[in-house]
Amino acid sequence: MDALPKAIALGWGKLYMTVPEFREAFRHAMSAVDRLPPKLVERGRSLDFPPLHHACLRGDVELVRGLLEAGIGPNSYPFTEDETDEPPLIWLITADTLNTDTKVAVASLLLEFGADVEEGEALAFAMQSSDEAFAKYLRDATQR
Repeated sequence: MDALPKAIALGWGKLYMTVPEFREAFRHAMSAVDRLPPKLVERGRSLDFPPLHHACLRGDVELVRGLLEAGIGPNSYPFTEDETDEPPLIWLITADTLNTDTKVAVASLLLEFGADVEEGEALAFAMQSSDEAFAKYLRDATQR
């Protein structure tokens, strides 16, 4: 699959052509979106890159599960070479528009699929966030 046209359309063309790790992550993510169950494909295609990260930001539990089941790793990095080059759990922590229950639902899926709360220093970052209940959930999850 040549994902270059999609990368260009989403504004990622330069990174796609110059950074092999980004190119591989982009291709893998787009392939995973194509493998989603039919009822989720259009929602997956509507997301910017990286789709798992954006599904986490939206609190879309069903889509997060679908993307994880389609093979996107719960600790995946987008290789964007900027401040957003973090694993999905970090993006979720920054989702200030989501309530704690939604964050917990998404995080529990990420953890079920093997997310590491130490990856990207997610636990430390959560402890500094304004959502104390979510930070406590992540801390407690490390002790199970």
